[in-house]
Amino acid sequence: MTPILLNQLRSIITSPLISMFCKKYEENEMLLKKSIDTSICTVLIGLDNIIENPSLYEKIIECITFTEFYKTIEYDNGKLSSINYSFEREGFIPLNLIFSTKKGRISEMISNEVGIKSATAGAVLNFAVMLILSHFENEKQKTKSILQNNLHSEKKAILSTIPEGIRIILGYPDFEYEDTSNSDTSVKTNLKPYFFSKIFKL
Repeated sequence: MTPILLNQLRSIITSPLISMFCKKYEENEMLLKKSIDTSICTVLIGLDNIIENPSLYEKIIECITFTEFYKTIEYDNGKLSSINYSFEREGFIPLNLIFSTKKGRISEMISNEVGIKSATAGAVLNFAVMLILSHFENEKQKTKSILQNNLHSEKKAILSTIPEGIRIILGYPDFEYEDTSNSDTSVKTNLKPYFFSKIFKL
């Protein structure tokens, strides 16, 4: 199935933003794209894992509204036109609420699996969580149950884009995915990971 929620988040990110990040973090453009995609998928799975805890989920969503990132982020026709690099410090709080002690391990695994610097992986993961929570807050007219249903229905497709090492940390060591559009296509963690066959295009 087409992961609508995931594609919505991918579509927000523009080529100029990628170029800005490449210049700031001194990374290869393709690898940076991969790291953003991986981080977005990772945060979505993390949110899916905790969304049934109402108090924790509401606390995470509420914390975004007070951030400089959320207050200053700008969109143009549904795409990011301006961001505040405050995500580099403000992303730690929601990430710690979502992943607890796993945050550092996940960041390092993104660095290892994608091939970017550790510092860049940490910054990109912070950016991803701030972007996603800002999007959810902006879409708050949609009820939590709709969001939860979307996450659950797209979970396998989202997991299929996450490298094996990160899936294991997230608690899915035996994950297997079969693309219903191609019965011969599957993803298994005991085989070579199905790695970004559908990287978002900017």
